[in-house]
Amino acid sequence: MMMAMLMRFNYRWDLTREKIYSLAEPTQKLLGELKSGPLEILAFYPQDDPARKDFELFLKECAIHHPNFKYRFYDPDRVPSLARELKVKEAYTVILRFRGRQEMVVRPDEQNIATALLKLAHPKNIQICFATGHDEAGIAREDRNGLRFFRDTLERNNYTVHEIILSRDQVPAACQVVVLAGPHRELDQGETASLKKAFAEGKGILFMVDPMDPGTGLAFNNFMQEFGVVLGSDVIVDKMSRMVGGDFLVPLVNQYVTGHPITSDFNLPTFFPVARSVHPSTQLHPNLEVVPLAFTSTESWAETDLKTLEKGDASFEVGRDLPGPICVSVAAESRKPVSQDPQAPSLSINSQNIGGRLVVTGDSDFVTNAYLDLSGNELFAMKIIHWLSKDDRSVTLDVRVPEFKPLILKKPQLLAVVLVAVLGFPAFFFILGGTYLFLRHRRS
Repeated sequence: MMMAMLMRFNYRWDLTREKIYSLAEPTQKLLGELKSGPLEILAFYPQDDPARKDFELFLKECAIHHPNFKYRFYDPDRVPSLARELKVKEAYTVILRFRGRQEMVVRPDEQNIATALLKLAHPKNIQICFATGHDEAGIAREDRNGLRFFRDTLERNNYTVHEIILSRDQVPAACQVVVLAGPHRELDQGETASLKKAFAEGKGILFMVDPMDPGTGLAFNNFMQEFGVVLGSDVIVDKMSRMVGGDFLVPLVNQYVTGHPITSDFNLPTFFPVARSVHPSTQLHPNLEVVPLAFTSTESWAETDLKTLEKGDASFEVGRDLPGPICVSVAAESRKPVSQDPQAPSLSINSQNIGGRLVVTGDSDFVTNAYLDLSGNELFAMKIIHWLSKDDRSVTLDVRVPEFKPLILKKPQLLAVVLVAVLGFPAFFFILGGTYLFLRHRRS
């Protein structure tokens, strides 16, 4: 009976000054907000990994603050079918489930677990709109060139996904992010005006623009230039891809800018099949912050002779081709309002709606069904969507580390300690023992 009570009413005391073995107050508060239903944790850790034990201690601490908290560990190598079903691609992945919603965390710590709890406790309806009408890849297509897997990934992460016809619907007010995935037909003036208006209203736009025939895609080039982005009239060739078993037209991207939220903690290789270069404009755009995000290897170059490339011949020509590393993705964000003068450039931002965001990649195939599961492609795409959607639900916890405070005693204090240790303790036990012997002698 006593053992059952101890197991049922488990509790731990943290006697450290900094409470380094206790949950942070925000984490405890979020667990309290989720008490209305069961909270389930699925953790994918190798069977004998020491990190598994450390994380289990954290989960046991969480269980103290939630009445219906359940967790299970799985070794992804021993249950590969379950890992595939749940789209778990690497070890140290944790899935949190609450009332039909779920959040996935890779390499968890208390901060990103708390952020996932915040998203479960305060769900948002973030709508992602895929533009159609320009021969873009469809989100319902299940062939290798479709976006069905990408749509499923977005929906698993609690985004609402649907298609819009840009020429008819423009950009609905409910859309937080507009995606143009591989358009092959020009945008007309009404469509570009709608996209500029969406940016001015603080929405996010994701342009994935594949290489086009020379002389085409002028509308895209003109649109990007107003946002400080230049599309290259080229195709990236990367001999490094052959070394990892790929094609030389599928460049390996393994260099990322660390000073941007999308790529600050991202270090997985990504692959962009048949991509063009994308880089920031050399012209000054004082109202925009334009940042390159991802680069190919030093063994790559941007081939400008597309006719020769179609024949299967590719060789770097000094002075004509751009040597690697080649930028394949750029992010732009509005920073402050610009003049509302009618003669000013068409890109205008209202002071009440500052903060439009744009990401341009030189390829759309990396999110198609054929390539989304390849290395870090899916995670990179999700980081882009997260940044564009301005999902500000995040938790920042104070770093708690043991503080080193040496004990420095003054001479009187040191003398007192010596007297207590040398004389006090022996005298105490001598008196205690003598008293015991005296009482025992009297009783006998």
